[in-house]
Amino acid sequence: MDEWYTVGELAEKTGIAEPTLRRYITKFHLYFISKGGNRAKKYKATAIPVLVRIKALYDAGYETTGLTDVLRSEFPVVINDNKHGETEEIQSARPLATTEDVAELKRVLTEVNQKLAKQEEFNTLLIQKLEDQNRFIKESLENKAPLFLEKKMDEEEAAKPVEESKKGFWNRFFK
Repeated sequence: MDEWYTVGELAEKTGIAEPTLRRYITKFHLYFISKGGNRAKKYKATAIPVLVRIKALYDAGYETTGLTDVLRSEFPVVINDNKHGETEEIQSARPLATTEDVAELKRVLTEVNQKLAKQEEFNTLLIQKLEDQNRFIKESLENKAPLFLEKKMDEEEAAKPVEESKKGFWNRFFK
């Protein structure tokens, strides 16, 4: 459930004097959701961060026009329906990215690009290794036939005298 605060309660929560707070609400009414009449007017809890930000910007030396630009980029605008004296937040009016957001995005993108460059370097080395292995396997298969035949012939030659001597031995007994 939404919390609603009077000007006095907002002054207590934000630490801003009531007259100053009323001036902020009047100048920047587009950023406050309210309900009720003039004396019983209450503001939604979303007013607190807006008021604190307005005070901080004034304290930092911003003029009202510059402050309006900052608020427009950080907070959604509110529309007054003029039927019941109540206001509603516009959902489609999202704040634009701040310079801090853009700086963070640039930092993250730079980091991602560096990691991608390292990954591409690794992939290139891996492909080179795989190509070297593939070449070695092909060469081994091509050269294997002559080596295999040589070895087989050596084994056959070494086995012949044994077979002949065995044959001769048995032949002697069964003649």
